[in-house]
Amino acid sequence: NSSGKKVKADPKKADSKAFKQEKEEKIDWKALARDERTWKITGAVFLLIAIFLFIAFLSYFFTWKEDQDIAKNGFSALLENDKPVANLLGRLGAVVSHFFIFNCFGIASLLICTFFFVVGTNLLFNRKVFSIWRNLKYVTVGVLVLSVSLAFILRGEFPFGGGVGKLISNWLIGILGNVGTAALLLVVAFGYFI
Repeated sequence: NSSGKKVKADPKKADSKAFKQEKEEKIDWKALARDERTWKITGAVFLLIAIFLFIAFLSYFFTWKEDQDIAKNGFSALLENDKPVANLLGRLGAVVSHFFIFNCFGIASLLICTFFFVVGTNLLFNRKVFSIWRNLKYVTVGVLVLSVSLAFILRGEFPFGGGVGKLISNWLIGILGNVGTAALLLVVAFGYFI
């Protein structure tokens, strides 16, 4: 000031300059979806899911009896820490593999891993390495045919065909009998492999 008087600084103005609010940046979802890095990360996650499921399923084949009491509780078993699990991927591996193998499709659940592998590989390398739709078609039909066939052929303590395979197999036996079901499954399996 030229008059020599001291001017007091306004504390509110000083505070507003020191703590100026940062502008909130808006996320451009379209640009994020088009970004190559997003696809690579998604592909890596799909590959990780494929590996996780494959290891959990293989481990389940050897540890299913030990983990069955825990895995029957579903995802609430993840919160129980008092009982140890034998599955290589812990409680989550035991619960997920019990759901897919025991309750759903039995050994045929391994085909589900191929779907995640195919999608993950295509996304990670950003090109069509494998046909996703062809794989999805083969996995869907293969899971059903294999689970029903295994449930029909291998009846035992281990859920070779899973709950879904056992249910469909028993339904077919009720309608067609053992010989008719065997003939139908043979024709369907032959057609699938061709």
